Amino acid sequence: MSVACEVWFTFSWILDQVPKIHPVNRATDLQALHDKFDMPSPSNPTGRSDLPGVDMFVSTADPEKEPPLVTANTILSILSVDYPVEKVACYISDDGGALLTFEAMAEAASFADLWVPFCRKHDIEPRNPESYFSIKTDPTKNKGRSDFVKDRRKIKREYDEFKVRINALPDSIRRRSDAFNAREEMKMIKHLRESGADPLEPIKVQKATWMADGTHWPGTWAVSAPDHAKGDHSGILQVMLKPPSCDPVMGNSEDGLIDYSDVDIRLSMFVYVSREKRPGYDHNKKAGAMNALVRASAVLSNGPFMLNLDCDHYIHNCKAVREGMCFVMDRGGEDICYVQFPQRFEGIDPSDRYASRNTVFFDGNMRALDGVQVGFPSKCF
Repeated sequence: MSVACEVWFTFSWILDQVPKIHPVNRATDLQALHDKFDMPSPSNPTGRSDLPGVDMFVSTADPEKEPPLVTANTILSILSVDYPVEKVACYISDDGGALLTFEAMAEAASFADLWVPFCRKHDIEPRNPESYFSIKTDPTKNKGRSDFVKDRRKIKREYDEFKVRINALPDSIRRRSDAFNAREEMKMIKHLRESGADPLEPIKVQKATWMADGTHWPGTWAVSAPDHAKGDHSGILQVMLKPPSCDPVMGNSEDGLIDYSDVDIRLSMFVYVSREKRPGYDHNKKAGAMNALVRASAVLSNGPFMLNLDCDHYIHNCKAVREGMCFVMDRGGEDICYVQFPQRFEGIDPSDRYASRNTVFFDGNMRALDGVQVGFPSKCF
């Protein structure tokens, strides 16, 4: 048995080493992509972008394990990518059906009105607010506009207030639900008195989770109940940001906190999805969530390309989608199935003692296996 194992390990090692003999290194030409798809041509006399649409999927399951603020930052980095606004659609799958995630995404959609035009106006990088405001380098470097410092100070203040609102949501939802539940209990007591029932009889009122408009949350309640548990709740689909117009919409200096008079203030479509779950039916975890997003996007935007991200993996390079298009829209692109983006982490010690950078995998194995068209579920375009 040991000899057979050694022979197998040797064979698998050889298979792993052979592709590394000729690794593939690729480079993108964004200017060529721009000239081909974003400039007027006989087939496109208006000069409107001919780039294909992209549906971006983000998955989350539990707001207690995956903080809503982190997810909100990921969404903001997606909404601010350097790509035609009308060609991008962002979908988030909340597999836990939590009201906390829903309201956090609503807050993120509201803050995007300020953040996304700010990124476009001053060419900000990275476009994740938390990461951007945490960088140690000089933020004014290579910034030519005289109002950058003033705008940055304003947007930083707004982001701090945004974080306070996000972090206060759990208590806000709990207090609101307690107030509505107390009101329902008082209504039931009043009804019993009017009907002449025994006032000493214990009153059982289901502890529901309430939305801000005074209706029951159709997803998971804080206190589980039939049809309102993590594995037993209705499906929810809410368009947080409607599809934008095809023509640019410029802001002005009079409306809003920051002067966006020469900036396109449109926002890409953003949709919240929580699929239906019922006892006795296998929901297939993340694979099932992805299927639900694909079905929803097929009806709403039907982008020919998809980008899948984890809720805590934001887009660090705002031109990443364009770089992916350089591969799939080039000659021979019909033979390409996946474009894989390497996963990088922040806050790693200089020596990378735990190999968090995955240098061997991304800089070695992935380049070696390029010709085999190997892809992985996350950060795959």
